[in-house]
Amino acid sequence: MKAAPVTARLRAALNQADLLPLSPLLHPDVHWAGRETGQADCRGRAEVITRLAALHQHGGRVAVEETFTYPDAVVLGISPSPQGPPHGDRAQHLYTVFHLNGGLITRIRGHRDRHTALDAAYNASIHPHPASAPAAGTATTGAPNRGAA
Repeated sequence: MKAAPVTARLRAALNQADLLPLSPLLHPDVHWAGRETGQADCRGRAEVITRLAALHQHGGRVAVEETFTYPDAVVLGISPSPQGPPHGDRAQHLYTVFHLNGGLITRIRGHRDRHTALDAAYNASIHPHPASAPAAGTATTGAPNRGAA
């Protein structure tokens, strides 16, 4: 699957809080590195779906404010809005990079600002990182690996 349909499906799933359709887009050993945003790492489809679902807990909603599509990455600018009055003057805005390999999301990384996220996505697309490849011995959809654009 190309990056543009992945972008559309991510946006729809997060905006509508219907995350199960994302499962086929996630590599079985997908890794979410949350160090920059202060979250713990998680690995595997179930843990990633659980983390995404947590954005919608307690009556909150998630708005995908921006999307950027690269050949091997998708960046979403996400605004989680808890139910009730806003806390503070500024809404929280997160940028998440979904790295793609063979049409599947293999790595996810949260960033605190747009510039850092866009830089990570651009660099991943022109210099694919070996860590974006699925772990040895794990099956993929059979799609060829994508090289530099």
